[in-house]
Amino acid sequence: MAILLSLKDTDLVPWVEALNNELGSVDLCLYPKVEDNSIIDYAIVWKHPYGDLKNYPNLKAILSCGAGVDHIVDDPDYPRSVPIVRLYDEKLSQDMCLYTLHWVLHFHSDYYQYNNLQTQKNWNQKPFKLPEKCHIGVMGLGVIGKDIADTLISFDFKVSGWGATKKPDMELLTYYYGETQIHDFLSSIDILINVLPLTTTTSNLLSENTLRLLPKGSFIINIGRGGIVNEADLIMLLDEGHLMGAALDVFATEPLPKNNPLWSHPKVYITPHIAGQNNPQSAAMAIAKNIRRLENGEEPFPLYNPEKGY
Repeated sequence: MAILLSLKDTDLVPWVEALNNELGSVDLCLYPKVEDNSIIDYAIVWKHPYGDLKNYPNLKAILSCGAGVDHIVDDPDYPRSVPIVRLYDEKLSQDMCLYTLHWVLHFHSDYYQYNNLQTQKNWNQKPFKLPEKCHIGVMGLGVIGKDIADTLISFDFKVSGWGATKKPDMELLTYYYGETQIHDFLSSIDILINVLPLTTTTSNLLSENTLRLLPKGSFIINIGRGGIVNEADLIMLLDEGHLMGAALDVFATEPLPKNNPLWSHPKVYITPHIAGQNNPQSAAMAIAKNIRRLENGEEPFPLYNPEKGY
């Protein structure tokens, strides 16, 4: 078995060690050092150069080193007949849950206000707020979105979910879906968390019209994709005071350009796409498990569905 490993801007040494530990005696070809493209069975990639994946005639699957696959499907020449496997790593999901919980507490518990009070040397204790009085909305109830919702529910927050399509009944939360139900979903949300993938349906979904459906004084946390939130509209609603704050980990253009006004906005908190960073050991376990499934003729999980766009 031969595997192509191509991870942009990543130290490959720990990945090679972890994959060798999980898969044993496989031929790991570190891009671009591939002597014979025909021997490659699997490609493990992150931001692989466009136009190259079509050059491996015996490729059985493309395995993304992230939950998102836009870095693969945005390549106009990627081989459509080859299945794409997204990464679901429990440690990565846990990291995203902790990231989200951090910002939920930051907004819910008034820590953002205490930051401002500290600069004024103002000792002003805010009243305690019960978690169950805070209504959190999670957009995108896939595996990671569901993990985030379950984490917040475990801390007694009231949680609702929204997705593009109908899902089986959710036991612990109210679930909305589709364009017709987005008004009902957003109208009572105190903190909105976006975990949606970027598709033709979700692109620019959170623009002025939808953001105004949120109650005045609400907050946004975006860990999905930057192209889902209209940045100009977000800034406008923050300036108006309709929205009180935004924690953003993903952006329409990354790295975020230095002249982007989000950098200096007093109500915006920026992190450089670090919610859910890959750990080579745990990610390699998840990837190796899917390769073994494929070798045994079983379906990997989660498998990218081109019709749904995720």
